[in-house]
Amino acid sequence: MDQHFVKRSDMDFLNRSMPGVLLYAVIWPLLAWSTELYLFDLTFTLVFACVFTGISLLRFIHALSTRFIYKHYPDAWRTLLFFLAFSQAASLSTLVVLMINQSAYHQWVITALLILLTVISGAASSLAPKLKFTQSYLALLSIPGAVACFYSDEFRYLVPLFIACWLYSMFSAQRIFSEYLRAFVVEHKLKDHQKELERLNQTDPLTGIYNRHYFDDALSIQWDLASRSKTHLSILFLDLDFFKRVNDQHGHLVGDKVLCHAANLLKDKAKRKSDMIARYGGEEFAIILPTTHHHDAMELAESIRDSLASQDFIEGDVRIRLTISIGVNSTQPNKQQSCLNFLDQADQALYQAKAGGRNCVVSYLETVCDISRVT
Repeated sequence: MDQHFVKRSDMDFLNRSMPGVLLYAVIWPLLAWSTELYLFDLTFTLVFACVFTGISLLRFIHALSTRFIYKHYPDAWRTLLFFLAFSQAASLSTLVVLMINQSAYHQWVITALLILLTVISGAASSLAPKLKFTQSYLALLSIPGAVACFYSDEFRYLVPLFIACWLYSMFSAQRIFSEYLRAFVVEHKLKDHQKELERLNQTDPLTGIYNRHYFDDALSIQWDLASRSKTHLSILFLDLDFFKRVNDQHGHLVGDKVLCHAANLLKDKAKRKSDMIARYGGEEFAIILPTTHHHDAMELAESIRDSLASQDFIEGDVRIRLTISIGVNSTQPNKQQSCLNFLDQADQALYQAKAGGRNCVVSYLETVCDISRVT
C-alpha cells in the first residue's frame, strides 16, 4: 500500500499543482501591468516576471516529461518537482520581502500580499497529498513576509495577519491530507474487496483452482487467440475413478481432501503460466494447454495418470489408491471449427477412457476419431 500511496500522491500532487503553476506564470505580469508598476521600475518588473514565468515553464516541461522519467527515476523526478515548487515559493517570498523593505514599493505591497495570500490559500488544499512538503511550502511563503513586516513600522500591523493565515493554512492542509489519506485507504480496501470477489467468482472454493464458469470463458478466449495466431491448442478432461466409492466408504470430508490432493497434483504437473486448471464439476477436472501440440498433451496426461496412481492418498489411518481417466484433444483452431465441438470431442475421449477400463489416457485424435471412421 505504501508504494501505491506514494505514486498516487505524486501524480495527484502534480495534477493539482498545475493550475497554480499557470497562476505563477501570468498573475505577476498582469498585476504589474494593471497597477502600472512597470512604468515605475521596468527592470524590477521584468526580472520577477522572467523568474516566475521561467520557473513555471520548467514546471510544465517537468510535467510533460513524467511519462518518460517517473517510471525509471521516480526519486529524481520527485526531487526536481519539489525543488522547482520551492523555487516558486522562494521567489514570491523574496518579492514580498523586497517590497516591504523598500519604501519606494510600499504602494504595491498590498497587491503583492493579495497574490501571496491567494497562493497560500490554494496551496493548502491543492498540495495536500504531500503533507510535509506542503507544511514547509506554506512556512516558506508566510514566515519571511511576517518577519519583514515585524521590522517595518508601516506594516507591523500585518504580522498577526501573517501568523493567523499561516496557522490556518497549516491546519487546513492537515485536515485535507487526513481526508485524502482516508479516501485513499477506503478506495484501496474497496479494490481489494473487488479483487477478492472476482477471485471467489473465478475459483472453486474447495480446491482453490478455477471453476467451470471461468473455464468456459477462458477456453473461448484461448480458442480465439489460437485461431488468430495459428497455434495449437490442447485440452485434457480428467475424472477420478470410482470417486463415489471414496465418499461412501470414508465420508465426504475425506472425499474433499482427495479432491484437493488431486488438484494439487495437477498444479504440480501443469506448471506453465499459460496452463489453466479447473474443477469442471464433482470429481471432474479440465486443463487448457495453449500452444501445445498433441504429443506434448499426451505426455502430460500420461505423467499425471502415472503420478496419481503411484502416490497413495494417506489421511491418518486411511490409505486410498487413486486412479484417473483422461481424455485428450488437440487441434489448430480456425473459423470453420467450433470451440464447443472441440470440448465435446475431449469429453468423448474421456468417456472412452472410462469405458475402456479406467486408469488410462485416450486421445480423441488417435482412438475416438478412428472408431468414428470405422462405424
